[in-house]
Amino acid sequence: MKIAAQLQQGVTIQRIMDNVRDTISSGITREHLRETNIVVIMAEEFLRDHPRLRSFVLSDVQLTGTELGSGAYGKVEEIVVPLCAAAKTIHPFLQEAKASTEFVRECQLMSSLSHPNIVKFLGVAFFPGSRLPALVMERLLTSLHDLLDPDPDPSPLSNPTPVSMALKCSILHNVACGLAYLHGRLPPIIHRDLSARNVLLDFDMVGKITDLGVARTVPRLMVAATMTKGPGASVYMPPEASAPAASNTQMSKYDASIDVFSFGVVTIFTIGEKFPCDPLPHTYADEKTGLLQARTELQRRSNYMRYVNNQLRAFHQLYAKHPLILLIQQCLQNFPSKRPDIREVLCLLEQARGCFNQEECERNKLEVLQSIQSQPRDQNLACVLQDLKTVNADLQAYVQAKERELAQAHQQLILKEERLQISERERQDMDRELADVNHKLTQKEEELIGKQVQLTQTEAELTRAQEILKRQQQEMEEMMSPASYVSRVSGPGLISATVNKPTHLFVKLTQSSGRACTLQVDVTAQLDFVSQDRVAGKSSVRHKIDIPVVMKSPSQYEMSYTAQSRGQRKIHVHVNNIEIDGSPFTVTVYPDPSHLGRPVKIVTGLTKPFGIAFNNQQCMIVSELGGHQLTLFDTRGHKIMTFGTYGGNPEQMIYPTGVVTDRSDNVYVSSEHKLQKFNSSGVFIKGTGQMGKREGEFYDPCGATLYNNTLYVCDAHNHRIQVFDLDLNFVRSIGTYGNGSGQFDKPLDVKFDIAGNMYVADFGNERLQVMDADGNFISAFGQEGEGKLRGPSAVHIADMYVYVSDWRGDCINVYETSGNFITSFGKHGEKEGDFRAPYCITSCADGYIYVCDNGNYRVQIF
Repeated sequence: MKIAAQLQQGVTIQRIMDNVRDTISSGITREHLRETNIVVIMAEEFLRDHPRLRSFVLSDVQLTGTELGSGAYGKVEEIVVPLCAAAKTIHPFLQEAKASTEFVRECQLMSSLSHPNIVKFLGVAFFPGSRLPALVMERLLTSLHDLLDPDPDPSPLSNPTPVSMALKCSILHNVACGLAYLHGRLPPIIHRDLSARNVLLDFDMVGKITDLGVARTVPRLMVAATMTKGPGASVYMPPEASAPAASNTQMSKYDASIDVFSFGVVTIFTIGEKFPCDPLPHTYADEKTGLLQARTELQRRSNYMRYVNNQLRAFHQLYAKHPLILLIQQCLQNFPSKRPDIREVLCLLEQARGCFNQEECERNKLEVLQSIQSQPRDQNLACVLQDLKTVNADLQAYVQAKERELAQAHQQLILKEERLQISERERQDMDRELADVNHKLTQKEEELIGKQVQLTQTEAELTRAQEILKRQQQEMEEMMSPASYVSRVSGPGLISATVNKPTHLFVKLTQSSGRACTLQVDVTAQLDFVSQDRVAGKSSVRHKIDIPVVMKSPSQYEMSYTAQSRGQRKIHVHVNNIEIDGSPFTVTVYPDPSHLGRPVKIVTGLTKPFGIAFNNQQCMIVSELGGHQLTLFDTRGHKIMTFGTYGGNPEQMIYPTGVVTDRSDNVYVSSEHKLQKFNSSGVFIKGTGQMGKREGEFYDPCGATLYNNTLYVCDAHNHRIQVFDLDLNFVRSIGTYGNGSGQFDKPLDVKFDIAGNMYVADFGNERLQVMDADGNFISAFGQEGEGKLRGPSAVHIADMYVYVSDWRGDCINVYETSGNFITSFGKHGEKEGDFRAPYCITSCADGYIYVCDNGNYRVQIF
C-alpha cells in the first residue's frame, strides 16, 4: 500500500515504519528508506495539525520531472495520479506557519468549488524535501498569456496559428462566467489576482480560472472591505488596491470591482495581443500651464488601446459603441461604483460574440489545437488504452524471445551429454557446466514467471479500462435521452411582472438520477398574451413572442422578458421541443406605479365600500360597510346580485369589512365581532366568533387574506391577527399590543408576497410591518421621511411593489418590497383620482389597481 493511501486511512506512524523496514530485504536502499521516513513523519505531523485535509490525500502519485511554471511563491510540476495532473508547491524558504494556514485555506476553498470555468481541484500529495503537501489540480493545455505571448523568445508553439476574434470573445466569455460563479456564491468570493497567466485553456479551448491563493470571501459583494494592499500584479490592479486604508497603511479598502478592473486589462491584452506591462504615469505636465494633470486608468493604457483598435479595424468592427470598446471603457473606470458588475460584463460579451462568425471560432479552435500538439494529453483515456496495448505487445515479444533462448540452451545440454563419454575429467567438467546451465535456466524460468504475472496484471488493467469506457458511454447515452431530464422553473417573472420593467426566471435541469446535467439541451420559451380587459370589456389575443434564453450552465438556463402592457400572460417553456410539466405558466402584468394617478373607470352607487375580492370568473365582490351587504359585479362593472342582510343572526351581518374568496369561490366575510362563510351563490355555510378577547373572539375584525389554505384576519381592537382554517376553526394568534417590533396597535389589513412574507397595516403605530408567516418580525417602514404613513388602512403587493392606503392622508403610497419609497398618488377631495378615507386596495388578472374610496361611496380603478 502506498504511504499516502496509508496516511489517508489513518494507519499509525509506527505501523508504517514497520512496513518500510520489512521491505529492506526486497532491495530498498538505506538512503531511500531514510527519505521515506522523513516524508512519512512530516506528512503525519502536518495532517495531525490539519486533520480536515486527510480525506484529500492522493495515493499512487509520481513526479514526471516536467516543470509547468514557476513564480515568486512556488512552482507547478507535472505528476501522474494515475492520469496526468498538475501539482502546485510552495518554495521551501516560504513554508512558515502562515504559509501552512494559507495553503490549507486555499485547499478548502478550491474543494468547495465546482464550475466548468474554474480549474478542478483533485487533492493533495506529499513529496520529499517539502514540509507542506502539493495542491493537485487538473492538467490543462496552456495559459491565455502563453497562447497570445508577443515575446520574441522561443515558444512551445513552433508555428503558432493566429487566434481569431471569435475565439478570443469565447475565451473572455468563459472567464467572465467563472468570475460570475465566484461573485455569485454565498458568501461571495473575490479572486484578487486575475491575469492572463491565471487563465488556463483546456483541449477544447475553454478558459478556466486558476490560482485562488489570494482569493477572499466577503460578507457582501459590492461593499468595500479592508484587505491586503496590491494582492496581484500591479498592471492588473485598480487605483484603490494600492491606496492605504485609513485604519492601517499596510492595507487597502476595495470590493469585488477589483476583479472587473482586472478583467478589463485582460481584455486589452486578449484583443490587442500586446501585454500592457508599461502604462503611462498617473500624472503629466500641461504644455501650456505647466500644471500637473491627472490621467484616467484608460488614458494610461491608451498606447495599448491602439492595438485593440487595429484588431477591430482588421475585422471592420472599429466604432465607438462596439461592445468590446464599451466593456474596456467601463471596466477601467477609476471609481469602483462606476464599473459594471460581472453580469453586465457578460451581457456586453454576448453582444460582442454576435459580431463575429461563430463557425470560424470552431474552425480556429481546431487549428490552434493542432499547433500545440507538442504537449502530450496524458489524461486522455484513449491514449492510456493505446499505451497498455503497446506494453502488452512488448511483453509477449519478450516471452517468445526467452522461450527461444530456453530451447537453444536445452539443445546445448544434449550436446554436452553426448560428450560425457570421452573421459571422466571431461564428464566432470560437463557436469559443472551443466550445473551452470541449470542455474541460468532456473533464473530464466523465474524471469518468465514474473513477466507472465506482469502480463496478467496488464490484461486486468486493460479490462478495467474497457469497462470504464463502456460505463461512460452508457452514461452519455442516458444523458442524451430527453426522458432523463427533470425540469424546475422558478424566479420572480413566473408569477407577476410590471410594465416596461425587465424580469426573469430560471429553468433548472437535473437527470432522473438526481445528478446535474452536463450536456447542453435546447431550451426555448414564448410569451403569449391572453387577458380579459375589464375597462374595454373584450378579450385580446396576440401572437406568441420568443423569450431570449441564456445558458448559465448545462443544468441552468435564464430567460428574461419585458412586458409592454398590463394584462395576463402565459409563458410556454420547451426542452428539446417538448413542453415541460406545468407549462404554460400564468403571469399577471401590473402597471408602472409612477404612471398611476388618474382612474380609467369608477364604480359608483356603493354605501361606504370597505373590501374587494374576485372569484374565479374575475367578478368583483365588494363589502358595503354602510349597506350591511356584499355586492357582486360582472367583469364590465355591472351589478349582478347582493347578499347578506342587517342583523345579529348567524347568517346576517353588521358593518362587513374584509372579504376573501377561495379556489372553490366560497366567500369569507369579517363583520361586527364575527367571521362568516358563504358559497358562491351567497348561501350561508358557517359562522364563528363573538365579542371578546379569548381565542376565536373578536373586537372589530377588519381586513383578511388567504395564504396556503389558511385564513388570516386582523382583529383590530384586540391588536392581533387571528388564524383559522377554511372550516373557520381557530389555529393560532399572532401579535400583542404595543409599539415594539412584532407588536400591533389596531392592525387593519394583512397580505402576503410570493416569498411568504406577511405585510401588516399597523394603523395605530403609523407603519407597515413585514413578518414571516409565523409572525416573526423582519422589518418595518413608512414611519419617517418621504412616504411617511399617517394612518395605513390597507395593503396590497403587486409584483415588486407594495401599495398602502393612507386613511388619514387620503392617498396611496407605493414602496418597493424592501421599504424604499417610490411614489404617491391621490389627495383629499371628490374629483376623479381624489380620495376620502381610502380602505381596501387590490388588483385582478387584468392588471388594474382597485381602491375602495370609502368616503366618496365608490371604487376607483387605475
